[in-house]
Amino acid sequence: MASIQKILTISLLCFTLLSASGSNINASAVKKSASFENALKSGKFSANLKLFYMIRTFDHIDYDAKALNGGGILKYESGKYHRLRFGLAYYGSHKIGNFYTRREGIGTSLLQPNGEDIQFLGEAYLQYENANMTLKAGRQQLDTPLLEGNDQRLVPTVFEAYIIKSADLPNTLVEAGYVKAYSGFASYKSGFNRQERFWGKEGLGYIYIKNELHKALILKAQYILALSTKTSKGEKIKRRDYQFLSLQYDIPFGINSYIKTQYLGNDYIDEPNSKALGAKISTGLTTKIGIALVYDKIIGNNLETISSAPLYTDFQQGYGLYEPSTGFGGFMTFKPLKKMELKLGYAKVGTNRFDHVDDFTEYLVDLKYTFNTYSKFRLRASFKDQSKKSEELLDKGLGGREDREDLRLIYYLSF
Repeated sequence: MASIQKILTISLLCFTLLSASGSNINASAVKKSASFENALKSGKFSANLKLFYMIRTFDHIDYDAKALNGGGILKYESGKYHRLRFGLAYYGSHKIGNFYTRREGIGTSLLQPNGEDIQFLGEAYLQYENANMTLKAGRQQLDTPLLEGNDQRLVPTVFEAYIIKSADLPNTLVEAGYVKAYSGFASYKSGFNRQERFWGKEGLGYIYIKNELHKALILKAQYILALSTKTSKGEKIKRRDYQFLSLQYDIPFGINSYIKTQYLGNDYIDEPNSKALGAKISTGLTTKIGIALVYDKIIGNNLETISSAPLYTDFQQGYGLYEPSTGFGGFMTFKPLKKMELKLGYAKVGTNRFDHVDDFTEYLVDLKYTFNTYSKFRLRASFKDQSKKSEELLDKGLGGREDREDLRLIYYLSF
């Protein structure tokens, strides 16, 4: 197969040349953006920093995972130069002090698997903009249902990708892309991995569509295809694709009320396929109190979601694998103060699979307080209680999963 990276890069250059000859912007704008020096001077530096404390305790393991880290994203994005701009960003998660050992920090995913700090060039891209079209090539954040930052630790997941976005159709965003590699969950390995064992030797191609069918109805759909079903060593991968479809309808009753449904799926190559259906209904009882009910059902095989589109009953993970299971639960949201929000959640997930991993009850406490436009605080705690069957299998070494309790204290600083 021809190199998709080269094809998309050439396409980007072609679009740039065409835009230079067919530009309809005014002469003063061209003159202003024509200087590369001006593009550099008009660029912007930004910082999204976090102070992150996390402790995860286990009932069946004789150690706890805990860490105190600081870091985040330091970024520079240039101004436009003939409709082109570039961006560079440092990603880091660094151990603070000697409160905990590096071994203790590994299980939090705030450090690398060898206990070292996370530090790498997370973004390095070239972007072209022309009216309602954007082309972007290089290391970048993505914002689609199945490929997004999954920002649950100090730095998000990022991708080596080539994408095209178009907003030419009324009330519609269309995005197509090629993903060569990604940094894994929360970038905890400090770099990019091609994931051949799961994606095949050629990576992934995708299309994403978001359409406001009506002012109260929003559709999102994404399809991701493994461009080769084998690795470079000739080994066959398991899953051919990743499917997502959701509909959200705003209910004209209550406060900020809506019904949301979603479908997810994988077509396996040599095994039964996986399908999942989910539903969520949410409403505000008052301006300060909201309630939501959620439901998920997975049938067939394990469900894989790469980096996001988690099940409604999944509070923490967001990337799979999920066992065939049935889950239900709910949330209560409170806003006792203008700058404070408290969410309480409950989920019950049950499976009949032989190893009983996704077989648990989970409780969530999520408190957010905004100090001002550039700083906020978050306390997030979850308590996961595995079923008796899951614990019995774990004790016998036949499957199951340990009970665990998570506490995360996060201070955000952005400018």
